[in-house]
Amino acid sequence: MGKNVLILSGSPRKGGNSDLLCDEFMRGAQEKGNNVEKIRIAAKKVQPCSACY
Repeated sequence: MGKNVLILSGSPRKGGNSDLLCDEFMRGAQEKGNNVEKIRIAAKKVQPCSACY
């Protein structure tokens, strides 16, 4: 039974060096039987905390 692996790609460019390294890590982890999900942070809207309590 494999593990769940979450990859957060911080590369601002899709297909950039860091993004390609994430893809290679993902491929290797999948080959070992792990469940892998990659999220590109640049494609998400991330805002700071607004202290809404």
